[in-house]
Amino acid sequence: MSRQLVLAHFSIRAASFAARAEAAAAAGFDGFGMYVGDWSEQRRAGRSDAELLGILAEHGTRVVEIEALPLFADEVLDTFVHLVATYRPDRVQVVPPFTGAVDRRAAGEWLARIGDRVAPFGCSLALEFLPFTDVADVVAAAEVVDVAARPNVGICVDAWHVFRGAGLLSLVGLDPAIVSCVQLNDGPLEPVLDDYLLDCLHHREPPGEGEFDLRGFMALTPALAPVSVEVPDDDLDVRSPLEVARLLFDEASRYL
Repeated sequence: MSRQLVLAHFSIRAASFAARAEAAAAAGFDGFGMYVGDWSEQRRAGRSDAELLGILAEHGTRVVEIEALPLFADEVLDTFVHLVATYRPDRVQVVPPFTGAVDRRAAGEWLARIGDRVAPFGCSLALEFLPFTDVADVVAAAEVVDVAARPNVGICVDAWHVFRGAGLLSLVGLDPAIVSCVQLNDGPLEPVLDDYLLDCLHHREPPGEGEFDLRGFMALTPALAPVSVEVPDDDLDVRSPLEVARLLFDEASRYL
């Protein structure tokens, strides 16, 4: 069984939808990620879902993941369910609130309810832990997923949030059954910026070009979990989408 490799939205965040589809397909990715904000901009520009689906068909690719659904954000659920029903992604990324405490039981029950809504479309939910939030590490995320108790509700394990958070040893004993996807990226071990969120949005590096122990990281994550290559980086923003996609595909492939 081959391992799914996905071009995350924020790796080529300035690209148009058509350029994104073309780059992902030409580089060899199994598909790419769609950011809900980008989809909203496409609609405001007058592009229909039918037109976007046509672009996918033209390039022989698909939307594999959609992000990011905020935990407890009932007001946007209908939008995300529409996207799931229309584009049939494998998963939706879920992120915890950036501020405030998170009730683990309430979060798990909420994910269970949303998981049930997207299950008929073959879609899963991937809760991403973020070190600057109350769901800061894999242990906290696993607690929430355990409460949800749904086969299509799991966690997203992002290399950046491991190495800049609880560290590689936090993955020891990780239950592979709850890992919906792995996000692969690299970077310096010491922050470039004091602000965690800004740093992770501007200073990541392609796999192999930073200081993370990615061999160790991959050894502690499930061997067949889908891999999304997420490298938001200012230096990559000035390069063409196709050039970046090919670079990230080649670099990521060395770790699969």
